[in-house]
Amino acid sequence: MPLEEKYDKLLDDYLLANAVGYTLHKELKVVDQSNDLWVQVQKKLFPSVLGVAFKVLKTVSPGKAFKQVTNQYVYSLQRFIPISNIEVTMISDREAAVRITNCPVLKRQRALLKKAGLDIDPRYLCEIDAAINPEVANAFGVDLDIQLEENGCIATAKLK
Repeated sequence: MPLEEKYDKLLDDYLLANAVGYTLHKELKVVDQSNDLWVQVQKKLFPSVLGVAFKVLKTVSPGKAFKQVTNQYVYSLQRFIPISNIEVTMISDREAAVRITNCPVLKRQRALLKKAGLDIDPRYLCEIDAAINPEVANAFGVDLDIQLEENGCIATAKLK
């Protein structure tokens, strides 16, 4: 199987598994508890050395530290979203806006949900990210706000 086909199939499986899990969490009324668990897990996955190194870099060179975090965020988005759909605007050395336009994952999610007969908003993954990522970013001294748009989102980050 060609690599691109493997990626497409794995992405569909990932999205569908998340959709089923979210649907169940919604039915059981435990979406908030699930999001809280995700925040706890994400915070534990960051090695303590990275946290200390970032704090030192942030003290010595806050602009450079912030740019590093912004670049890492954009890099992580590219697991699912092509760079051509990501717009980065450095407002200052301590503030940035990252906009996702014409999100291909959202388009794919809409089709999968329709095919699977799941009656949930296709932006549910975006909603989860908007709930989880600001809390994780806060651990690094970054205020993060994510606003959903019709076919994407915009994340605005400010170094504290």
